[in-house]
Amino acid sequence: MTYQDRNTVVSIFVNLAVSAFVVSRLLDMNASGSFDGPDAVNNWARMVIWLIPLGVVATIIGTILFNIGFAIVTHEPKPSFVVDERDKMFERRGSYAIIIFAGAGFVSAVVAMALNASALTGFNIIYFGMAFGSLSADIVKFASYRRGY
Repeated sequence: MTYQDRNTVVSIFVNLAVSAFVVSRLLDMNASGSFDGPDAVNNWARMVIWLIPLGVVATIIGTILFNIGFAIVTHEPKPSFVVDERDKMFERRGSYAIIIFAGAGFVSAVVAMALNASALTGFNIIYFGMAFGSLSADIVKFASYRRGY
């Protein structure tokens, strides 16, 4: 398993964990009435703004721990950080996936709001479109590394 491949696996797990946390938090906030007023979008934004550094820190810590664990189990002394054309091609494939899903989420949110959905609903559609785009990008990269082309 290459260094990039291991990082992709960590990113998939972090993305799933953060998305599960978001769904749980949204349900809790909805049940507590945080979205029942004029400041509903502000409450949502305060929750989301903390997810960005949370996801970054979780990815960094997860990557470090996973690579250390992998080195201990496989007795691989030092990972190779070499990036070749194949790695760049896999990154590009992942970028296409995130662009497609994030764009679809944005367009879906605009359509939903044009059909009288609330701004909060629109922001949730955008957020989950981007989250699904990130997850799909990681899955595309992982599948590409497993196939080898």
